[in-house]
Amino acid sequence: MSSFSEDDIRRAAEVREWLVKEVTNKKEELDKLRNTLLIVDSLLKKTSFITASNLESSATNVGDKTVPEIHSGQEREMKTRSDSAAELASNNNTRNDNQVMEIKSLKRAKDNFLISNAEFTSTYVKIPLVDDVNLNINTPPFRSFFINRILEGMKTKDKEKIQKGEINEFEILEYEVNSDENGKIKSVTISNYREKERLNEILNTATWVFTRMLEKGN
Repeated sequence: MSSFSEDDIRRAAEVREWLVKEVTNKKEELDKLRNTLLIVDSLLKKTSFITASNLESSATNVGDKTVPEIHSGQEREMKTRSDSAAELASNNNTRNDNQVMEIKSLKRAKDNFLISNAEFTSTYVKIPLVDDVNLNINTPPFRSFFINRILEGMKTKDKEKIQKGEINEFEILEYEVNSDENGKIKSVTISNYREKERLNEILNTATWVFTRMLEKGN
């Protein structure tokens, strides 16, 4: 005869169910921490070490020195400067009708709030913000960090590779920021990311940047 009562067995079953849920929750939390770690690793690769408390101020200072506040006219200039990104993405779609389109949800880590359902193929990635996410192009650290440091940084490296003959001119990374007349971001499209590591860096950094912007508000 078993030495355990029915109550003991019932409680053990309840504890087991709780443990299974905890393991699942911890796994999801670990995945989010790993994504955040990728972002931090990316920062350390591109800059000298700075403390977390100085990260935002450092990125903002870079933006203040390189680009003034974007108003409607300047916004059009920014979009014109990257017009080739949209055209290139369109051409890529025409040439690669058989490409597999994948979707990755970008969510705020603390509460799984959906920011974007990013769409990507082997040649480009588009990050459209969901309808209820209202973020302005002038809210830090969008321009100062995501545009000036991450995307422009990748573009600069591509230009160096072109000079060395490592890639062709049509392979250079291009991007387009699509926003309305009030500066509300609709989407960001990046063409010719080429490397899986770059794709992960773009998606992870975008998630971090948009999360910081949500915290700041508009």
